[in-house]
Parts: sequence; structure tokens; C-alpha cells
Amino acid sequence: MAVPVPRLHDSPQTLADWVDARLRAAILTGQLAAGEKLRGEHLAAEWGVSPTPLREAFQRLAGEGMIVIEPQRGARVAKIDAAEAADYYELRLALEPKALRRSMAAADDDFRADVSRRHQALAAAPRGVPEFLAAHRDFHLALLSRCPNRQLLRMCAQLHDHTQRYQVTGAGQRRKGNPATEHRALCHAVLAGDSREATKVLTAHLGATLAAVRATV
Repeated sequence: MAVPVPRLHDSPQTLADWVDARLRAAILTGQLAAGEKLRGEHLAAEWGVSPTPLREAFQRLAGEGMIVIEPQRGARVAKIDAAEAADYYELRLALEPKALRRSMAAADDDFRADVSRRHQALAAAPRGVPEFLAAHRDFHLALLSRCPNRQLLRMCAQLHDHTQRYQVTGAGQRRKGNPATEHRALCHAVLAGDSREATKVLTAHLGATLAAVRATV
């Protein structure tokens, strides 16, 4: 499975952040599978970087719970199961509607243009490919991007990444409803400035996936 490769001149600018973004993308798209051992020297050679920024990325993602570092055994991609995924979705349901309301309260033309652009990219991406996963993440985070509480925004991004890792496994596919229709309704509500409708759609969207995940526990 090919993974979208962040370009060195893209923001963020530092090599360490570029390596972090590429490692994160490889995990989120399933190229590096749950439980897989991470060989820093091999990845460094493949990506044309020194082992130092990779070790820094390992530590950063370990702090987010996406990587496990064990003494004498090295680093590996953290495992994730349905019960854990349900916990993450519960937290998303508690935090994302609040972040969305605060983001919409600070909305301007640039925000609305970005949300519209991200939704168009998501609607155009074929499901199941890395580009779709990247577009899905970009759309959901764009909705929250104007939230002034940066810690809340950071937590929402991390929770989204954990739940995406579960979805990559193909589990929880018994979900009711049509995610594409829900994304479209969510985009329309945000563009219309209807905070009540937007949070209602987002809550139902996340709740439908949580119900499907819980059915597998």
C-alpha cells in the first residue's frame, strides 16, 4: 500500500516534523501494521534520513500511545482492539462537538473555503485508499481548526488518529447510515453557519460508528 509522502518543503518545515508526519501516515494507513516492530535503521535508509529524527518521532508518537517502546526490545506499533477503539470514540463524542461549536464561532471566509475544499477532496477520493484516509482526516480536522483551545484541538487530532487506525483494519464495517451523506450534511451545516445542526450531524456521525464498534466488542 502506497502512503502519501509529505514533501520536505511542506509545512511543518523541519526534518524532524517531516519524519514524524511520514511515520504517522504509515501507521494511520496500515502500511506499518499494529504490533509491527519498527526498525529505525531500515526506515532511515528507506526514507533517506539519519536515525536521529526517527528516534525523536518514535518518542513523540509513543507519547501519544501510537508506538510502544520496550526496554531491550525496541519500538513497535501499538496494538488496538475494539474495546479500546470504543473508548476513543466515546472521548471523540464528548470533545469534538464542543470543539466544532467553538471553531464555528470563530469562522470566517477562509475557514469556510478550507472546509469546502477539504470536503470536495474527500468526496472525490476513492474509499479504502491512503488518499481517502488522508482526506478524511483533513476534513474532520479542518472543521475544528478555528477552535481557540489548542490543547482541545490537539486531543481531538490524536483521538481521530487512534480511531482511524482501528478503521484501517476493516473492523466495524457493519456501521449503519451513509458516511458520505453525513459528511455532506456536516459540510453544508458548517458552511451555512448552523452550529446546532452541525453538532447534531457530527454527534450522529460519530455515534453511528461507535455503535458499530461496540457491536464487535
